[in-house]
Amino acid sequence: NKQQQLGGGGGGVRGVVDGIRGFYTGWFPGLAGKIPSYGLTWTLFQQLKAIHQRRNGKDRPPTNIENGIIGSIASATTVCIMIPVDTIKTRLVTQASASAIAAAGANAVVPYKGIVDCAVRILREEGIGTFYRGLPPRLISVVPMMGIQFMVYERMKKVMRDRDVTK
Repeated sequence: NKQQQLGGGGGGVRGVVDGIRGFYTGWFPGLAGKIPSYGLTWTLFQQLKAIHQRRNGKDRPPTNIENGIIGSIASATTVCIMIPVDTIKTRLVTQASASAIAAAGANAVVPYKGIVDCAVRILREEGIGTFYRGLPPRLISVVPMMGIQFMVYERMKKVMRDRDVTK
């Protein structure tokens, strides 16, 4: 089929095979996963920071390292909660295009009809563990990055707040 001739099942190939619409396959599931993920991470960070301050006194805000650790904990928690959504998004984005499925005929894998269909089929056909198969690499890639992001964010907030605005 055209997709195999063009070298794989990536988004660029899908765009060539299915036109401009192919480049946006999986856009909605991706967005549906990112917005709650970032919202949850920031909410958890603020809640964990508040717990830290209650335990250590309001007069001692978290240090940069503590902010990094708190951000890492918030991020790891979010990843563990949201990875099923990411698994679904990946499946939807990487499934064969309609034209490739039509070309495969009787040997074609039945495509997912949407987010709910994908989730239900993965659970029934492969089990709950499939949703968490990518957890270790996701934690390794996301947690340090988010820890650093929160460290820098809180540090810059302090720098901006403490600067002399009269100069």
